[in-house]
Amino acid sequence: MPVTPARRLVVMALATTALAGCEQVKSTFASLRGSDNSPPDSLPQLLNDSLPFDYPIGLYLQLIDDSVTLRLHVDQFGRPVPESTRVEVHAKYPQFDTAAVDGARELLFRPAIRKGKEIPYTVLFPIQFKVPLLPVVPKDSTSQ
Repeated sequence: MPVTPARRLVVMALATTALAGCEQVKSTFASLRGSDNSPPDSLPQLLNDSLPFDYPIGLYLQLIDDSVTLRLHVDQFGRPVPESTRVEVHAKYPQFDTAAVDGARELLFRPAIRKGKEIPYTVLFPIQFKVPLLPVVPKDSTSQ
């Protein structure tokens, strides 16, 4: 099913609290490798204002949660290299893996820095798809 802007907004509004929150994702990078053996001065930092992952609608309607971890190679311009993106830890449902890989194309990072220079760097990027708890709607006291 094609992703329409309206579906993206609805799904993102429903899934935003479920996806390993932007701040949490920024702080949970697991550094894997740089272009030489010395550690970078700073790791890539997520710059997106919102996360670009579409919650698979069928799984959302079934109230199914899951998580995926991607391995992303972030180039020196802060963009994930699409052909290097792969699922490191698979979800139970492959639709979550697909949603994660598709959304990763739209991620933007501040690149890793080593000795004042922007460098490519590979990171693990955890994504949690979690259906938010629905609020309990009180009964209308006037309808008794």
